[in-house]
Amino acid sequence: MAEENLRLREDLRQARLAAMLSREDRAELERLRALLSLPPLRERPGFAARVIAKRFGPQAVLKTFTVDKGYLDGAIVGTPVITENGVVGRILRSAPHASTVLMLTDPGFRLSVITQENRTPGILAGSSGSQRRLEVHYVSQTARIEAGDLLITAGVDGIFPKGIPVGMVTEVTPGNEILFQQVRAYPLVDLESLEEVILLQPGDSGPPLLDPLHDPVEPDPLLPLGLRTPPGGAATGESSGAAQGREKNGMPAEADDDMAP
Repeated sequence: MAEENLRLREDLRQARLAAMLSREDRAELERLRALLSLPPLRERPGFAARVIAKRFGPQAVLKTFTVDKGYLDGAIVGTPVITENGVVGRILRSAPHASTVLMLTDPGFRLSVITQENRTPGILAGSSGSQRRLEVHYVSQTARIEAGDLLITAGVDGIFPKGIPVGMVTEVTPGNEILFQQVRAYPLVDLESLEEVILLQPGDSGPPLLDPLHDPVEPDPLLPLGLRTPPGGAATGESSGAAQGREKNGMPAEADDDMAP
């Protein structure tokens, strides 16, 4: 019974995640049915991580928590962190096998969002007050937005894919002396009771340590030809320059082998 219960919980989690991603696919299909050449939204590969430490309370400088995946596991800085209910935050710092996640309720968090109904854009930010409070900046006075609108990721920052639920608008106040409306919202994820999260990988690439590194060393054009350092390293340039100097003095290039102690 316990094994069956765990399997059903995992199936339910996967089904909720698939449903969350498919809602935006259907909305996009209805808007862009005539543009058949436009590819639909694609699911991003991800992997699970366990929350191993939390940092809450008035003494916490940042609203963060720690997961048991690091950059050796693919959790690099900037990696999106979500659950089946929506956005949690992003990787702020990464060690070999652990990472710090900055939650979307932190005042330093920024995310480009739009409303799912009217496609009204804005920049979502955390708040220094309540753990369940968000603010949406730069919403123009003429934009259509109201309480109850669902906020989703806009997909224009190159980090978060488009269409992931973020929060729900709770209050909209016209700005009397500013050019933008004052919009408040709350996150869809219960950040205080997180135990597991999902880390999203880039669409077509693996962890950065698996990518080949290119040698940044370039020959110095100001040095003589015999002393220029090739991309392979400085030792090659020194041996090449020494060999050319010996040839000019009438000595064979292999003289070092005979003269070595």
